[in-house]
Amino acid sequence: MFQCLRSDTSLARDTMYALVFLAPLAAFWVAVRRSPSAALLAVYLPLLLLVPDSFRATLPGIPKMNFNQAAIVPIVAIALARYGSHWRLGVTDCAVLALAALIALSEFLAAGYKEAQNLMFGMVASMAGPYLVARLLIADRGTDIAVARRLVTLVFAVALIGFYEFRFGSNPFLSVLGVLFPGQGSAWVTTFRHGFARVAGPYSHAILAGIVMVTAYRLQRWLQWGGHWAPRFALLPSLPWSKSAVITTTLALACLMTIARGPLLGGVLGAVLVYVGRSRHRRQLLPVAVVVFAVLAPLAYLGLQSYMDIRPGMAMTESQESALYRKVMLERYLDIAIDHAALGWGRNTWPKIAGMASIDNYFLLLSLMHGVVAAALLLFLFLWQGARLFRRGMVEPHDANSLALTFAGILVAALVSLGTVYLGEQVMPLLFLLLGWSEATLQRAPATAAAGAAEAAPGAAARTTPRFRVIR
Repeated sequence: MFQCLRSDTSLARDTMYALVFLAPLAAFWVAVRRSPSAALLAVYLPLLLLVPDSFRATLPGIPKMNFNQAAIVPIVAIALARYGSHWRLGVTDCAVLALAALIALSEFLAAGYKEAQNLMFGMVASMAGPYLVARLLIADRGTDIAVARRLVTLVFAVALIGFYEFRFGSNPFLSVLGVLFPGQGSAWVTTFRHGFARVAGPYSHAILAGIVMVTAYRLQRWLQWGGHWAPRFALLPSLPWSKSAVITTTLALACLMTIARGPLLGGVLGAVLVYVGRSRHRRQLLPVAVVVFAVLAPLAYLGLQSYMDIRPGMAMTESQESALYRKVMLERYLDIAIDHAALGWGRNTWPKIAGMASIDNYFLLLSLMHGVVAAALLLFLFLWQGARLFRRGMVEPHDANSLALTFAGILVAALVSLGTVYLGEQVMPLLFLLLGWSEATLQRAPATAAAGAAEAAPGAAARTTPRFRVIR
């Protein structure tokens, strides 16, 4: 009997390893036979957005790796071999590579190579790799549209499945795929708020799912404004609503079904930024928006302080408990982070305060694990890239359907969200993919009003076919 159990466990483990290592083989085959851009669309993005990060292959002597980490390796290697000679390092490139190297060095010094190898590989496969692939491969507007469509379509599929999770409180991505990966992913459970299940999908946590949904929503609005979808779904031609309207509404509902305050607030702020940039009267609206924010931010802070002013014996709501926990957590852990400001304490060896093992602020967590310098470098990336993208969007005509403004709105949403959750699972590679994509966009000439009008014209979707880099 026990021999049978061991055989079943061994078979499940071997199946798991075989499935994970099929990912780089498929990516390599598509990249060589077609192009690295095709591998990005056909292999990497589906694995990134549909398969939970928790499912990994673990073999002695090599780093643990999940599906998207395994798939990115051959794509980035082939992309560098073919197009690396044309790459000129910029400030954002250096900042991303420095951040990845700093985190890897921090863990190596804190825990040694044996413990640090997984994180070192993770920094290559989930940070530098996605950034470089997007930076090198997304070369023109046709590729922008192809990648945005694929990303939105995949997240739209996740959102549709999310209705089941919201209604029944069960995550199909973890329960169904978990059969092939026994013992993995079981730490993630469906959480509830206000009596409703919070949709997490393949992203494991509702806040992480919220960031992905907001990202897809912003890219969908860009596609919708540019007329980059067919008028109707091919399989449902009699549907009374347009394809764009259905996708936009579904993604908006999916954002709400995560019941994640951070991504929702960040999404609203990002939408305001995009609205100001797209407005015909943006030169007048921008100073007004700055003044309103300058007035509302201190008022919101004072309101939050009053909200968290809990007297002994006073009953607290769930939201008050959560807000108070974050306030006390930040105050008590800040001194610990400053004690090892340069390189941090290590990923698993930072001092933990009893009852406060969960750090619901990624910048604080990064400071504890890998130093204040690493946290400052990540914050610099958000501010530097966000400012450049917004400036580009303001230089382009208001009706040019600026992709730069879309990326700026996404970065605002992600920045706000990371104050409430860690940067993990698929959100890390997705964020750095978007940073590389936005940098590739900034390397091109600004969009024109004529280009925006051409995109929005009837039949634009049929004309904007992807133009991948030519293979020589």
